[in-house]
Amino acid sequence: MLDMLVVTTPIHEISTRTTPGGVLHVCLAGDFDMSVAAELSDALVRAARAPGVRRVVVDLRRTEFLDSHGIAGLLAGYEAAQRAGRRFGVTNAEGMVRQVLEITGLAEVLCADDRGVG
Repeated sequence: MLDMLVVTTPIHEISTRTTPGGVLHVCLAGDFDMSVAAELSDALVRAARAPGVRRVVVDLRRTEFLDSHGIAGLLAGYEAAQRAGRRFGVTNAEGMVRQVLEITGLAEVLCADDRGVG
């Protein structure tokens, strides 16, 4: 009898809400790896280009896993925001996700506004 390898796609969620003053919050929940890289990049680029937005804040509180593909998605959003003249940052990065941002040197760039972002 052959053993079957079952591969499941991690459950993830990308949700957005805009607050007064043009701050668009993007909340990520779950795992962000190669299987959802394009979806994450597209969502963050759209957020950075959305009409009336002056700042994008990506909330990582419920993000459990972030690999190089997830980092690439964050960078795509950051670069789109820069081109549009808007601010972009992450907040609530904890545990392994925070470590990935620190190891890559992105914590200094993307977490600069982490204090007091609501």
